[in-house]
Amino acid sequence: MTMRPQLVFVSLLLAFSATSIPSRLPAQQRDTTLQGVWRFIEEVDHRLDGSIIKTGSAAGYAGLLIFTSDGYMSSTIMPKGRTWRRETVTPSELRETVEGASAHAGRFEPDTAKHAIRMENMLSLDPADEGKWDVVAYHVKGDTLELSGPWTYNGQKLTFTIRLHRMPER
Repeated sequence: MTMRPQLVFVSLLLAFSATSIPSRLPAQQRDTTLQGVWRFIEEVDHRLDGSIIKTGSAAGYAGLLIFTSDGYMSSTIMPKGRTWRRETVTPSELRETVEGASAHAGRFEPDTAKHAIRMENMLSLDPADEGKWDVVAYHVKGDTLELSGPWTYNGQKLTFTIRLHRMPER
């Protein structure tokens, strides 16, 4: 299965083996600006020369990334334009959805000095990701969160930037 690694929020980058990390961060290591529900807006991918490359679904994606105050995260992203229903889905429609979708949940640990987030894949749509940690760079400006880092697509080394918008509290 070829899953779009740059869109898999917690599988965005190289997977790191899990280490013994405390489930709760000391207060000085928490970044409260990350807490909340973030809605996927866009992804921009660049080649190493800086030129933009279009990857993934032409219709785009919809998704949510949630960071809780006690150090847990959950992300789900689905390709837009799906019209099938569970009762009538064809194997090819289902495969196309799974290849473009992602779902992960686990712990997260921001490194405020490096502006990086370590995210654990406790659960994942792709079982090969479970038990691994991923690291992405982050930047919060107002109600916009950017996640970025290197990744490989069809053998090309690229850099992704994913933009998310904070959802209002209810």
